[in-house]
Amino acid sequence: MLLSQFFISASFAHSLPPSGGTADSLALNPVAACPDSVAAAAAAPAAQPLSAIPVDTTIQHYTRDTNGRISTYTVAPGVTWHYDKPRPFRWALHIPRDLGQFPAYAFRRENTETLVGLAVSSVVLWVADQAILDWSQDFGRFVGLTPKSTQKSLVYIPFRIGSTNLPFEFNVPDNLNSTFYYLGDGWTHLTVASSFWIYGGIKKDNRALQTSSQLGEAILSTGLVVQGLKRLTGRQSPYVATKDRGEWHLFPSFTRYQSFVPNYDAFPTGHMATAMATVTVIADNYPEYHFIRPLGYSLIGLLGYSMLNNGVHWASDYPIGVALGYAFGKIAVRSGRTRVEAPIDPAKPQGTGLAPPRRPQPWYRKGKFAPYNYGPFTGASWSLRW
Repeated sequence: MLLSQFFISASFAHSLPPSGGTADSLALNPVAACPDSVAAAAAAPAAQPLSAIPVDTTIQHYTRDTNGRISTYTVAPGVTWHYDKPRPFRWALHIPRDLGQFPAYAFRRENTETLVGLAVSSVVLWVADQAILDWSQDFGRFVGLTPKSTQKSLVYIPFRIGSTNLPFEFNVPDNLNSTFYYLGDGWTHLTVASSFWIYGGIKKDNRALQTSSQLGEAILSTGLVVQGLKRLTGRQSPYVATKDRGEWHLFPSFTRYQSFVPNYDAFPTGHMATAMATVTVIADNYPEYHFIRPLGYSLIGLLGYSMLNNGVHWASDYPIGVALGYAFGKIAVRSGRTRVEAPIDPAKPQGTGLAPPRRPQPWYRKGKFAPYNYGPFTGASWSLRW
């Protein structure tokens, strides 16, 4: 409002007839410059020179709470989000809630076209799987992109539980295709989540802390569903396939699956699901940074090509994996922030006004005890509503 008044005053002053003075002097002596119809304005207090009018050209897009933490952000006109500081590892307790919310979120009536599109695209890609795989590997050879996904071990600490070998190791890629493939590696996403956590801790930035928490929540939720589908479908990976497009060993036993994992774990892709969950969480929490989605989707495309080139996945493994990562990313973000409904006042920093609405209770606090009498039985029941 103040800025608009400045331009109105400036335009009015420059539209007056010249009287040998400057625009500032005209503003200070309105009787000498204005026609008789505005002479009555002489009785009003003298206006300040235009150069002396304070113009606030900066708008604060975040506010700090009483503890000095950045908790409220305005990311667009009329769109303000409030973020609470997450408690350590509380995201792990949210995973059952997210798994419970997933069916209602994904299988809504408005998602019918999307679900049909996922099914149709998966079938079409399955028909063309072998041709797509062969073309991808031929192209890799043409440009000199080695298909081997080899990594160099920087840290290796042996660890065993009974007969199971579970070493702690940290590897880095040692060729270009491996670098693309590494975009979907768990270490990559752990590094991204940790970076938000460190930044949020240093800057007292609740949005960054919530982003880190939501990444852990979305990635773990996605991984559980992906692993469940892998162990149900049992599809061969291309590099161990015994026929075109691979075989499907439905419902392999746990022992059979663990005996030779590549023979059963192609569908759906966990790397693409994890990468999509990461991009979705970051992009939804930082919508004012418009480069996040184009950059993220481009990197996911390179990841997808690398897994065709090295024979880890078929193209038809991708649609369901990408959709799962997107859905769980959306669920995690939706539960990790609240909308602040406050009128926009351009004279005040955005994000102030109404207190944020009460956060919904987490799933494990929604259970309610109720006494009951049923025939000869008396007691109490515990009900949980998703």
